[in-house]
Amino acid sequence: MRICFITNLPLWSLAEGKGAPSFFNTIKMFVDRGHSVTLLTTEDDPKLGELRAKVDVVNVPRRHTTSNRLFGGFFRVVQKHYNYVKSQSDIIEYLDKSAVNADLLYAYEIGFVPGVVGFAKKTGKTCVSRFQGTILTDLVQPVSVLRKLRLYLQFYDHIKAMRASSDLTVMTDDGTKGDRVLKYLRQRHSGEIRFLKNGVDSPQLAYVNQTYQKYHADGDIVFSSVSRLQSWKRVDRSIEIFAKFKSRFNNSHYYIVGDGPEIENLKELAYQKGLHGSVSFLGAQEKHQIYGLLKDTKYFLSSYELSNLGNPLFEAISCGAIVVTLNNGNTSEMIVDGVTGLLSDEHDFTENALKLIECESSPDSAAAMRAAAKDHLATNFESWNQRMEREYDALKILL
Repeated sequence: MRICFITNLPLWSLAEGKGAPSFFNTIKMFVDRGHSVTLLTTEDDPKLGELRAKVDVVNVPRRHTTSNRLFGGFFRVVQKHYNYVKSQSDIIEYLDKSAVNADLLYAYEIGFVPGVVGFAKKTGKTCVSRFQGTILTDLVQPVSVLRKLRLYLQFYDHIKAMRASSDLTVMTDDGTKGDRVLKYLRQRHSGEIRFLKNGVDSPQLAYVNQTYQKYHADGDIVFSSVSRLQSWKRVDRSIEIFAKFKSRFNNSHYYIVGDGPEIENLKELAYQKGLHGSVSFLGAQEKHQIYGLLKDTKYFLSSYELSNLGNPLFEAISCGAIVVTLNNGNTSEMIVDGVTGLLSDEHDFTENALKLIECESSPDSAAAMRAAAKDHLATNFESWNQRMEREYDALKILL
């Protein structure tokens, strides 16, 4: 079978082997089964590693949006939407050249979904669209009409992509309620939808013995976070929580793993909070380094907006850390306060600092939470191989 992937998303969210493996694992699923794979991408040098010799890569030009926020960012939003609409016609030229013999078109994330779906319908090809969760959760929440209108204006590209009904839509179940958002936007034309959690692999024993750059002293209480440093990941909240805990337990150290546009703002916040020397920004790390850190971590902080059910949280649990997070999206399906971790309402996130202080004074309670979280993870989540097998089974029915 010949598969053509189309995306404007980097293969890795941070760097090769760093960040979420979702996209890489999807391509690997087809390559490992002997299928012919073509990748149409806006990334100049996709880091395919061992797969590079088996994937035909075609570079697609990216339309750039200005960073100028003149007039409250109005011009930037208009240009972003204009570029998105034009990109859907741009991609047709490349599909005509590289996907004419493809059996399956696979549009990964929002970048080119409407254009690919239109091309598939015109040529009679089978089409899959794939979304890694959504930022449109509030469309299915009890929020004001004004809030929903703002989402329509600000995220027209996301809405346009999710409304394009392909033969199969794969939506990641990451707690952002993507299945409900799809049905809300598509109404009676939702099409076939698979709502699948990401896979979670237990850290290999060899990884556990690998080390990262350590800045804490023996006996320190180790905190960590792992994410791309974007505004909606709200690492600033986690720094606030850590600062309050450290005022009670001075022998504490917080490692922040990841890179992104917010890194300088977060460093400044840590400095303002008097945390110089107690918060270490490690940047993007290899998987074995992250596992090494998570094995040393006592408390894992995750304070995202929308939902906190990302793979770093699951990996932290599998490594024995206690998760400290917020009750938004579907996070409470995994983290039950005081049972499988510590959970506070989003509007009162600093309450987690008080819960941490109490937990630190109750070692028996902490041990019980670790065990309960691991049991819940083992019962309710699959390995990456199992997760990809479920998607492949759904695709086989189409073909």
